[in-house]
Amino acid sequence: MEVVISMGVLIALFALYTAALNTMAASKKLRYQNLAYHVANKKMEELRGTAFGLLPSSGSISDAMLSQIPSGDGSFAAADYPAFSGLKEITVTVTWTEGSTPKQVQLKTLAGSGGINP
Repeated sequence: MEVVISMGVLIALFALYTAALNTMAASKKLRYQNLAYHVANKKMEELRGTAFGLLPSSGSISDAMLSQIPSGDGSFAAADYPAFSGLKEITVTVTWTEGSTPKQVQLKTLAGSGGINP
């Protein structure tokens, strides 16, 4: 009888341990995604504050938060929007690697000579 109770307790502890490990792994993945989103959003807001004529065509993102993401890297591009003249599509991308799987967060918006998101 004592052996059965001990085995039940061990199985319950093992189940709790496994659940805790899965929760920690999911939490880490969400943390990386959250950091990447904040880096991309910060750069997008910076580009939104730039005059249309002064928008650079591309560049890299240097942000201290990128060092908290495994293999974190960021870039942006501002290209002519093909559907309408006088508009540029701004794309901000943050990439990282989880294990051997590449991940990314990408934000896009339109900028016009009359302002952002015309």
